Amino acid sequence: MRGRTLLIVLLGALLPGPLVHADDDEVVREATEAPHDDLDDDEEDDRPRRRGRRGRRRDYSQFSDGPRRVPTPRGASQTRAEALGLGTREAASRALHARPDPRWVAAAQEAGPMEDHLRWPVELGRFGRGFGYVRHTRPDLRHDGVDVVAEVGSVIRAVAPGIVAYSDNGIRGFGNAVILVHPDGSTSLYAHCYRTTVQPGWRVQAGERIGFVGNTGISRGPHLHFELHRNGRAVNPLSDFDGRPWITQYRRWRDLRASGRWEEPTDHLPERTPPEHPSRTARPARTEERDDGDVGSVAHLRRLIAEGATEADLADVPGDHFRNLLWPLRGAARVARRPRGVNLAAAPDTPVRAVADGLVVFAGEGLSGVGQAVAVLHPNGWISLYGNAESLHVEVGQTVRRGEWIARGGGAGPVHFQFHEAGAEQDPRELFVQVPE
Repeated sequence: MRGRTLLIVLLGALLPGPLVHADDDEVVREATEAPHDDLDDDEEDDRPRRRGRRGRRRDYSQFSDGPRRVPTPRGASQTRAEALGLGTREAASRALHARPDPRWVAAAQEAGPMEDHLRWPVELGRFGRGFGYVRHTRPDLRHDGVDVVAEVGSVIRAVAPGIVAYSDNGIRGFGNAVILVHPDGSTSLYAHCYRTTVQPGWRVQAGERIGFVGNTGISRGPHLHFELHRNGRAVNPLSDFDGRPWITQYRRWRDLRASGRWEEPTDHLPERTPPEHPSRTARPARTEERDDGDVGSVAHLRRLIAEGATEADLADVPGDHFRNLLWPLRGAARVARRPRGVNLAAAPDTPVRAVADGLVVFAGEGLSGVGQAVAVLHPNGWISLYGNAESLHVEVGQTVRRGEWIARGGGAGPVHFQFHEAGAEQDPRELFVQVPE
């Protein structure tokens, strides 16, 4: 095209008379004029756009950061977050791209020491995408974390103890996200959550629930995007996990699916919250007669309280070990110390939560002075007792997770709570965490 145009121009200069035909005017104009856009503002642009390696347009208009489902900051944790400058986008940026504030690291160290390895963040979560240059559509863009594939609503747990530096929906592309600062100065990011369950300023333990798997942000399917940062740089976290948990959890998930025992997680859904009138749907208290010494009997519980749990008692108790007790009520309550345990004066129909993972070893009546009660044996030998319950929602032999609601209280007087360790009753007030004000 350019050679033909140049020849026409030279001949026109050397020979008399016009040699450029009308059909060639457009050719000359294309060769001599600067390109321009003839499209009107309301006219559709049919020009080809830049495409990925597989010929697909990278159109992210279908994605959004999703519904903002994060806790409302309040109480002592809000005061701590404001004093330390946590919870803002600036704090999130510093936690990921620079060394964390020394005050944040000091606050994280109060949550406990680092373990030798990280916890796998999603039980039954499968490996989805690795760290590094692994994207098909953008081979020049590094993937700064690993993707853990799981169903919407699967519980996300902290990989190590620390303090919550960010829990919100303001980081573009990450949706509902949580950032933790750990005692060794490293930080971890949990993105695309359906909902987060912690607020800035909270101290969390390794294995503590911080959110649920979702599909918010720039995400093509339910998964957790997990990142580990040290000194402001993203590092491959796979070597920090003990063994290869992504393979172990995948095999567990596959076997459960094959056996038909797999159930889709629903803890994150509104319908799984305590019903408005739980007494109509609550499980009946277990009042049948049991032989002395059987799990679920009053005699068995009294032995655990008086003598402590043996290795045989703890052999079948699942769950993680915690160093503190989650506040057992949903909402604030006035605390009054009693000769045994504490009374928590709460509003009627208040949900009662398990203070830590464990196994229900008693549910019903028969203990003097506490009415309907639930007792939970924890993996580290602790025993927690929840008395004066209006209705019970668990039964003997049931596994409970930290924060799972197990009863309703407040209607039959203050909720009575006892905490026992190694055969002795302990004052639980110093061990409570996430206490609302």
